[in-house]
Amino acid sequence: MRLLKNTWKNRELCLMALPGVLIMILFSYVPMYGLILAFKKFDFTLVFKSPWCGFDNFRYIFLVGDTFWRITRNTIGYYLIFTLTGTIGNVMLAIGINEFAKKRAGKVMQSCMILPTFISYIAVSFIVYAGLKGDTGLINRLIVSMGGKSINFYMEAGKWPLILVLVNLWKNIGYGSVLYLSVLTGIDQEMYEAADLDGANARQKMWYITLPMLIPMVVVMVLMGLGNIMHSDTGLFYQVTKNSGALYSTTQVLDSYVFNAVMTASNYSTTAATTLYQSVIGCIMMVVTNLIVRKVAPENALF
Repeated sequence: MRLLKNTWKNRELCLMALPGVLIMILFSYVPMYGLILAFKKFDFTLVFKSPWCGFDNFRYIFLVGDTFWRITRNTIGYYLIFTLTGTIGNVMLAIGINEFAKKRAGKVMQSCMILPTFISYIAVSFIVYAGLKGDTGLINRLIVSMGGKSINFYMEAGKWPLILVLVNLWKNIGYGSVLYLSVLTGIDQEMYEAADLDGANARQKMWYITLPMLIPMVVVMVLMGLGNIMHSDTGLFYQVTKNSGALYSTTQVLDSYVFNAVMTASNYSTTAATTLYQSVIGCIMMVVTNLIVRKVAPENALF
């Protein structure tokens, strides 16, 4: 009864939230019906008519070959590397723009850094290919001009972790820095003025004022990202790498594996089991990490 009274009392706000709630239900909760595929042997009939198979799909992905464990290792490894490099890069760029003497020039620099965010990975794949392809790529030309031998990058799996880290950093660092820059602009300037009176230099102000003020945002971003620890950007790992089979040992992740499986019309039940595994691990990681943060620093916990 109280719920109905509160809903009617705040009917204008509820009406404003209704479109967002409907979109969330349609795109986030209704598709969850498809999770039952993970426990069925899909025979290309209606989902509810396919026979149940229990945990056979999970046994298959866990026990058959080492492919699944390899792509799981790649997925977690890239998440950790991207989170570490991205956080450091975002914080450094935000502090650099905030401390820039000429604010207008800083705004221009920020706008230039954000531009790669709006470039699709299809276009990025062509940019990367122009630099790495055969003997005519820009990087190979530089290598040959310095007396070295050209490298067939799309056959050298060991070189792609660094390439993917650089591409991801270039594409996302500008947008990521905006969030930290918004925190920096909200810091009380009286704190810096008090530090000046105490004789603090620029490095000390950054270490004892700026960075501590950014820590809550860093924790929140990491906690929110942990829910996607088992998910990766398909555009980066599928399109930029040209889906080259020679690179799978270091570039194939769970999302690109599922996308490949769907495109080749393989076992949909197995791919459903894989995506359910991704979601469960991501949820567990986020909840456990938040509990740890709540014990150590309750004010920085997400919930």
